[in-house]
Amino acid sequence: MKKTEEKKTAVKAAAKTTAAKPAAKTAAKVSKPEPTAKKTAAKSTTKSAAKTVAASTKTAAKTAKAAPAAKKPGRKPKPVTIDTICGLAEKKIIKSKVSAIKETIAVDIEVWGFEDGSNHKMYIEVKDGKATVMPHSYDAKNFRVSLSFANAMDFVNGKSTLANLLYDKDFYAEGNIADAVKLAKIFG
Repeated sequence: MKKTEEKKTAVKAAAKTTAAKPAAKTAAKVSKPEPTAKKTAAKSTTKSAAKTVAASTKTAAKTAKAAPAAKKPGRKPKPVTIDTICGLAEKKIIKSKVSAIKETIAVDIEVWGFEDGSNHKMYIEVKDGKATVMPHSYDAKNFRVSLSFANAMDFVNGKSTLANLLYDKDFYAEGNIADAVKLAKIFG
């Protein structure tokens, strides 16, 4: 590198002293480097570039090991809707116990306190040995239940039983209790 800088300085000095010579001759003499100087400069440049690349690779490897892996942002969970609760409740129903009920039993359920502050209704009906769970109100009900969103989620996720819900202050039921007991037996 020093030789290249020295040549540039020498070229500038030669240009000043040989101002009277034709420009083409001066440029030809000055711009031709010696073959050995060219090879030396190329070798030193290649070696220093290789050292720089090696050093930066080692530094990058150390940084990658030292820094904890960044977590990818997860997907935003879908909001729980009354349809979600109906689907989970339907999965909890034991079909063999449903077929044992010969009469029609229906319960109208109000779930209050959703994340957006709203209340929603759903119903469970057992008729002709089949159970139906739908996200609507049911007019010809045998009994009615009102429970909190948290209690509904605990029940459908298996964290709570109907027996536990009866003693909770956020659970309210009214109507034909004998039918309620029969309907409670279909859940596992």
